[in-house]
Amino acid sequence: MKLRQYAEGLLVKLEIGEEVTDTLTHFMKENDIQAGIVQGLGGVADAELGFYDLNKREYLHQVIPGNLELVHYYGNITMVDGKPFIHAHAVVSGPDYIAKAGHFISAKISVTGEFLIKPSAWGVNRRYDETTGLKLMDI
Repeated sequence: MKLRQYAEGLLVKLEIGEEVTDTLTHFMKENDIQAGIVQGLGGVADAELGFYDLNKREYLHQVIPGNLELVHYYGNITMVDGKPFIHAHAVVSGPDYIAKAGHFISAKISVTGEFLIKPSAWGVNRRYDETTGLKLMDI
């Protein structure tokens, strides 16, 4: 991972082989980033996306195999159990140009990952919600 800091936020470049969620979450923990926005794009492999089935109260998972364009990645940074948590959604596409979108779970960088992190002072925790079965923002 490489990093450059600007007044507007942090520009983070993930390297080939780095896992997106783990690497970004570790970076936020190490740098005490407890809230903010993260967005990015790049080239990834074997992206795992999710769709929350409200009736089953669980995520359905789909792995999109192969090398993919990370067309759009957008999420917020909050705290869960005292640790930074990224809630992100993404759009990926392969050589067929068909877009797949959903809750971003994981992917490894295959070419590059270019992310902008905008830390914020609005620290928000997530709390378990009985109705949905999810940890939602406690605002």
